[in-house]
Amino acid sequence: MPEGNPLTQKLIDWADLILVMEPVHAEYINAQFKCGPSKVRVLNIADLYFRDDPELIRELEHKVIPILDS
Repeated sequence: MPEGNPLTQKLIDWADLILVMEPVHAEYINAQFKCGPSKVRVLNIADLYFRDDPELIRELEHKVIPILDS
């Protein structure tokens, strides 16, 4: 698992919305945890970027900001 906080049911329950980059990430969450399907949103961004990659940041801003604004 990557650095940071491991995903737990407590975090799933706490979150209002869970954004993932690829469908496989959503499938993992739905298979491993109790989580309503409307809580997880797939951004359809290939998970091939390094952390803080400027292109990834642009892509995230393009896709995440409208979701958070709605």
